[in-house]
Amino acid sequence: MEPIILMNSKWGNDLFVPMYLFFGGLSGGLFVVAVAADLLGIKIKQFENFSKVTAILVLPVLALAGAFISFHLGKPERGILFPFFFKNYNSWMVIGGWSVGLAVPLVVAYAALWYYKVDQTIRRVIGVIGLPLLVFVSFYTGLLLTGAKFVPLWSEQFLPYLFLNSGVLTGLACSGLVYVLYQAFYSPTAPQKVFSGPAGLATGKAKVQGNGTDDTSKVISVLGYAIMVLIFIELIELQMFMDYLASNPVKNDNSGFFIAPNGSELVYEYVTQGTLSPWFWWGIIGLGLTLPLVIGLIEMIFATVIKTYTNWVSGFKFASILVGGVILRFVIVWGGDLKAPLNFPPALFQIPISG
Repeated sequence: MEPIILMNSKWGNDLFVPMYLFFGGLSGGLFVVAVAADLLGIKIKQFENFSKVTAILVLPVLALAGAFISFHLGKPERGILFPFFFKNYNSWMVIGGWSVGLAVPLVVAYAALWYYKVDQTIRRVIGVIGLPLLVFVSFYTGLLLTGAKFVPLWSEQFLPYLFLNSGVLTGLACSGLVYVLYQAFYSPTAPQKVFSGPAGLATGKAKVQGNGTDDTSKVISVLGYAIMVLIFIELIELQMFMDYLASNPVKNDNSGFFIAPNGSELVYEYVTQGTLSPWFWWGIIGLGLTLPLVIGLIEMIFATVIKTYTNWVSGFKFASILVGGVILRFVIVWGGDLKAPLNFPPALFQIPISG
């Protein structure tokens, strides 16, 4: 059989879809982090302020996700008024629109309960209720792509779980980065005048009294351990995903139902050895996962040595994870340009040419 390889750019032509996938997954991850920290704050009080900052942070991130997907539609009003326009309930776009739409009031309510310091039991109940929905928002960003059955890279078996883990990982990184900046400049325990130098920002203290530094160190330490676990999980997921593609999985089981499109080996080469390989190896594996993992190990082993610059080091690690998360979405979307090859039998006769 002679395959015809189809390359067709569509979703990868602009920023809208990759950035929607990033911010959508990030919003779900941030909410998971906020609720987990809220529950952890029952025993460890240092996490209460961190949960509050993260809960409020979910609002602009979820708004950005909605804006990117709405403008991608060409007619933003259709995204904003999705209940009136999205009627195909078998579509992951419609299901995702409803999940995001239902998540908005829960996210707003949870952040408002934190901001106005309403009864903490009610707040935590709202958080736990919203948790499965926001987890699904991160998970669904992978399902959205898998609806295109003719794209080898958009695997329903791997992509949703990869995006879910990445959403929580980037959620930890984003909340950690914002919390470090918040403690340094806006927290009531932060110094009331400008820091005198890098050491001031790194320790979050000047000539004032307060325990903001100790609180920040405790939170950042726990975040560091959680991040290392999620990085290991994502590396394993990527390894399994690439091995799956390289093995050229069978296209039908004994039932005869469709399993996977053709072209798995081609897209594996396209991502790991071809045009997308620098983005995959240097962007995702290097910048987004390996570098933060190495920094995390340095923080653990040389904690005393780098104590003065702990927040600077952690901030760089958090930023690196976020950039890697963005690149992951772009690589997955760009990889969708390679469609399943069409197989045709070879020509067994000469095409007649008129004299």
